[in-house]
Amino acid sequence: MSKIIAFMGFCANKLIDLFSKKAKSGEKSQDIEIKKINAFSKGLIFIFVGTFLMCVLASLFPKLAITPYWFEVLDKLINYALSN
Repeated sequence: MSKIIAFMGFCANKLIDLFSKKAKSGEKSQDIEIKKINAFSKGLIFIFVGTFLMCVLASLFPKLAITPYWFEVLDKLINYALSN
């Protein structure tokens, strides 16, 4: 369990470092923007997969009493993905 928390802390530090860097030149600024977009898209994919799995679990095992909130979140994510 502590390894998972340590890994999450490491990832959080990397993301904070990525977003807190200041660009000194145009090329570096573009590189930082590309890294931000890549980090955002990976995070969005993890959230999408997680909500999708919650919806699958709710469909397969109705006794788990998973609320309709997860279906609404998945709907919002799909609408967001298709609108861009």
